[in-house]
Amino acid sequence: MKKTLAFILALVMCLTLLPMTALAAEEAEEVEMVAIVAKVPAGWESPCLWAWADDGTNAFEAWPGEEMEALEGEEGLYYGYVPAFVQNVIVNANEGTVQTDAVVVEAGEPAWITVEQAITAQPSAEALTEAEIPAYVEKIKIHAYVPLAWETVNLWAWSDPDGTGVFDAWPGLELKEEDNGWFTGKIPAWANRIIVSGNEGDDDEKTADVTIEPKELWITVYNDLTYEVAYEDPDKAVEDVTVHAQVPEDWADPCCWAWSAPDGTNAFEAWPGEALTEAEDGWYTIQVPGWINSVIINGNEGSVQTSDLSVEPGSELWITVTDAENAEVAYEAPAA
Repeated sequence: MKKTLAFILALVMCLTLLPMTALAAEEAEEVEMVAIVAKVPAGWESPCLWAWADDGTNAFEAWPGEEMEALEGEEGLYYGYVPAFVQNVIVNANEGTVQTDAVVVEAGEPAWITVEQAITAQPSAEALTEAEIPAYVEKIKIHAYVPLAWETVNLWAWSDPDGTGVFDAWPGLELKEEDNGWFTGKIPAWANRIIVSGNEGDDDEKTADVTIEPKELWITVYNDLTYEVAYEDPDKAVEDVTVHAQVPEDWADPCCWAWSAPDGTNAFEAWPGEALTEAEDGWYTIQVPGWINSVIINGNEGSVQTSDLSVEPGSELWITVTDAENAEVAYEAPAA
């Protein structure tokens, strides 16, 4: 007899720390995490979860969200975890190029989702398997920039001083290359030592043991195998810039939504973004991170908006919005 969703997945709900790159682990708020299990069609590779609350608060920093893990012994079944505040989920795959419509789920409750071949998906009231869902483990993302001669990049990780290893065999996890030249992967937050190696773990192409903190990090490995570790994205270590906007008179409480494409990193936590401040000259202004390259100006609680506007990173902007279909971007103040 099949066990119900609540019975199976209640066993695997746990309290944990939500990964937060801006805070050290000891400062992070304790957040309940709940399991989402999805059955995906054949051809959906590396499925991910994108999730948010009804008020627009996103569970994850950037599209396509958190990558799910295959449920061992269960073909087509994947699992992942979301914060308990989540009320909407999109299952996507193939680097976010295929996706479901939004699926409504109950906040704080685990859910099963069956993805049909098209974009539709349905939550299920019963578990699709009696297999045990692994308990949630907080993970941190490791980014590595390595010598160009390295054809593969691997990550070895463990806990010191007890010696507990993350992976079964050297050289550990093969990192995935991103569009920006960095290689990335995730390890449990309890690991505090890593080694980055190249060319299938060649002894002549690896760093020394690297002590790390339990938060997202960027490690740059040089040709002589020396390295630098940073806990903020070096590519985004730029000053804020000012966005100026003029909007139609009937756009109340205008806001700015901004992000980086194609990686999808959002500047603000929830839609419609941050409110613009009205200046004396009739323009509205806001400070945004200098790394953003895409902007939307919106009003009336996000119910009216421009299209996606591509902009130059690090540049002060003047955006003139005539209506929702017409907006112009300039990099110098228009003549009075």
